[in-house]
Amino acid sequence: MLHKRFFLAAGILYLSSFAVQVLAAPQPSDSPSKRSTGANSNILVIPRFGGQILGYAVDPGGTEGILSEAVALANGNVLAATETFDQSTGKILKVIAKTETQDDFATQGIFGSVGMVLYQHKGSNYFLTMNPFSGNKFNGAWKPPIKPQYQLWATSADDGSSDVAAYQSSYDTGLTYVFASNIAKNTFGPQISLQSIIDVDEFFHPLIALDRKTDEAVLADSQDCSEPDCVMSIALVNLSSGKITEFTDNLGVGTVNGLAVDSNTGIACTTTAIDQGAEFYNLAEETGFEVQIPNAGNGIQAGLDVEFDPIHKLFVITQYSSTGNPKDPEPRVYVYDEAGNVLETITGIQRIPVSPAPIALNPVTREGFIPVIVEPADEALELQSFSY
Repeated sequence: MLHKRFFLAAGILYLSSFAVQVLAAPQPSDSPSKRSTGANSNILVIPRFGGQILGYAVDPGGTEGILSEAVALANGNVLAATETFDQSTGKILKVIAKTETQDDFATQGIFGSVGMVLYQHKGSNYFLTMNPFSGNKFNGAWKPPIKPQYQLWATSADDGSSDVAAYQSSYDTGLTYVFASNIAKNTFGPQISLQSIIDVDEFFHPLIALDRKTDEAVLADSQDCSEPDCVMSIALVNLSSGKITEFTDNLGVGTVNGLAVDSNTGIACTTTAIDQGAEFYNLAEETGFEVQIPNAGNGIQAGLDVEFDPIHKLFVITQYSSTGNPKDPEPRVYVYDEAGNVLETITGIQRIPVSPAPIALNPVTREGFIPVIVEPADEALELQSFSY
């Protein structure tokens, strides 16, 4: 959402929110009972140079993926690289770019047929594009209209389309502006201020998704809190008119960890930390309901990232720990339908980051990739595949 999609501030951080919309693809012909599901420890993606993974994505419906990595060198520089990999084997296919300076790369996603990677060079951010992604080379750049003293903070997910919702924020002004963009065409909609709904830090850095059917950015956030009295709010921002509608149905307590939207039905799914809830909203009716994630009990058992599979109409949610024991967390992946029912529980997952890291989904093959923590480095050095 790391999810694919990234939070982009002074440095490269992991993306924490993705929203996934309608992907044009063949309808499924299989059924869960005829498939082999679960974590596939045999398909591990290991970066070519053994570095920490800074962003990753898979081509939804395609055969390749992309990741960026970084390795600290003895001379104080950083080996930074971006490379593609085979989804079915995990094999690295090609190194797209590599530097050994103070530069960094961070994969942002694959938007329609366009791959995008953040390149940080001498204190400036450049969003390099691979158009088409299958060309396996940088040949352009996405150039968002970032205001002075502002930074691009988040974009909605790579979802089979080059349309995204994004926002830029400034700690100097305390303001955030949301806008639409078509990454392939390098076009941008009007900048829409969130000043009217920002309350202290709520909606300053919200999770963001795109509802393509209504042309709205879907935002989810809550006030920072340690007490069970701060519930989540949802804001809908019309990306053309700038109209903002905010509502809450008193669901979801604590930090909002994940957000995804089904544009066809207008159903949004979120996860929250304090009550370990998974919330399902009807955006048009501004109502919802909440279920507690399985194996709940404390904050480290909350649901994390949420991704949407538009072919099979499923929300996929990660959980850092199913045991509540940080020394033996036993992560899980849960597959929900839009009625809030758990259809599958994926076990056999290696330790994942405790902060929400995106699930990179290929809905056609019903495969997902998530980063795993490797000891003793205690860093995300591999991607692990699972089927659902």
